[in-house]
Amino acid sequence: MRESKNQNSSSYSSRYHRLLLFAMSSMSLSSLTADASTSSASPSAPSSLSSTSTKRLTVESMNKNLLKMEYAVRGPVVIAADKINDELKQQQQQQQQHGATSQSSNNNKYPFDHIIYTNIGNPHSVGQAPLTWPRQVLALVDLPDAVGVNHPDAPKLFPPDAIRRAQEIKTGLMGHGSGAYSHSQGAQCFRNDVAQFIQRRDNGVASDASRIFLTNGASEAIRMVLQTLVANVNCGTMIPVPQYPIYSATLDLLNAHKVGYYMDEESDWSLNVEELERALEEAKSKGIEVNSFVLINPGNPTGQVLTKENVKDIVSFCARHRLVLLADEVYQENVYEEGAAFYSAKRAAHDLGLLHNDGSDAGIELVSFHSVSKGVFGECGRRGGYMELVGIDSGVVDQLYKLASSSLCSTVSGQVMTSLMVRGPDFGSESYESHEAEKKAVFDSLKRRAKLVGDGLNSIEGFSCRSPKGSMYCFPSVKMPPGVFREAESRGVSPDTVYAVSLLEATGICVVPASGFHQREGRYGFRTTFLPSEEEMSKAVEMIRGHYKEFCARYA
Repeated sequence: MRESKNQNSSSYSSRYHRLLLFAMSSMSLSSLTADASTSSASPSAPSSLSSTSTKRLTVESMNKNLLKMEYAVRGPVVIAADKINDELKQQQQQQQQHGATSQSSNNNKYPFDHIIYTNIGNPHSVGQAPLTWPRQVLALVDLPDAVGVNHPDAPKLFPPDAIRRAQEIKTGLMGHGSGAYSHSQGAQCFRNDVAQFIQRRDNGVASDASRIFLTNGASEAIRMVLQTLVANVNCGTMIPVPQYPIYSATLDLLNAHKVGYYMDEESDWSLNVEELERALEEAKSKGIEVNSFVLINPGNPTGQVLTKENVKDIVSFCARHRLVLLADEVYQENVYEEGAAFYSAKRAAHDLGLLHNDGSDAGIELVSFHSVSKGVFGECGRRGGYMELVGIDSGVVDQLYKLASSSLCSTVSGQVMTSLMVRGPDFGSESYESHEAEKKAVFDSLKRRAKLVGDGLNSIEGFSCRSPKGSMYCFPSVKMPPGVFREAESRGVSPDTVYAVSLLEATGICVVPASGFHQREGRYGFRTTFLPSEEEMSKAVEMIRGHYKEFCARYA
């Protein structure tokens, strides 16, 4: 599956150029060019985008902030992968129609028969099976009563606890079913489930269901809060470097400032207060009005799980500087390393005495996020998630409600799945043991894959990869051979984009260049999930190993 060492270099260069041209036709050149800067720049239309169209809406007349916005996990390398995937499918269909021969097989354009998508945390798309009980309940909620919960044969197809829960949900939806709009914050019964989940998770720390919003995944909640925070062009948000691109992309779209604080790779991507103070003071010296701070724990793309001390330091820092803390905690169930444990920002605030819901100005202003897309559910397509507001001004809560109301409500199926994630079958009920067994099987496999991929990548000479303690990703640094920099400059892309496209063409593995997440100057690499099967990920590591040797030889 790896490309031959004797491959004609001009043929490779031509094919590489075609892929980038395709991606460039779908995205602006600025999206292909890595921007390691974490501060906002004045938006302007890329010079490569020109049009003689007489249409009213063109790339010259459209929102320049949208042109500037980048979203690497669905960026140019992935566009190129999708194009190759379409070609492979067409080729396979033609072979099926005309009969595959050894000659036609030898004429295959690529040395692989499928794309291994490791660019995004989308578990079901790469083979993870849905959990049974939540899907049973959801099916019953969606079905009309006569052919679902009230059908005489329903107990032959569904366990009693699934039927009971579906009936409870239908009652909570006021008899309107899953096809009607719900309350704009989400159905009250589901928000109650979330509040009780948070209270159990945080060892009894109270949670107020009236301060919970059910949203279309955590992403929508994040965008809502950032939109509320950005009052003018001087506003800035502190974001980790590396960071998940939804933050940089949304801040670019809002024409706000990205204030990067560096995580310490040598200390397993931990944080230190000195670096936070440095980043904040530097931003203030530039006239940036920093009003918020993003914490991603467990980490994406870095896979770290912060210690209690680290989380407390961040909460104290935000309270001291009156920064609204945005706690991205969507991977809270994905903690694999022995001795590591998820410790929520809310629990840290409580333990520090910084939780005040009495309307006073003291204490932390905190918004935390969770999602059904991650953990062991992996229900990305349901678009279910929530945010909890703690210590947020009541007038701001009202405005967030108005913003939520402008979209009427989040998807009701996502709300149902969120409820089922935070409150599974009752202990001792018919489905409890099987549900817990399914969840454990998914988790244990993720844990094995985290070690397999982390250790495997770290064993490649020229790679350095911190073992992922949590989440779904590895983020190795890769030593680039000298010729890559000349190639990158000639193509107008980052060196790790050259690497990622080469890896894609040689092996069919689709990763995201590390430059799409921002990183320290001089560092290069990529982010990969470890979500495909254990067998496929084991093969992928060896293909990455073999390709890197050929890549270094080509660009020596």
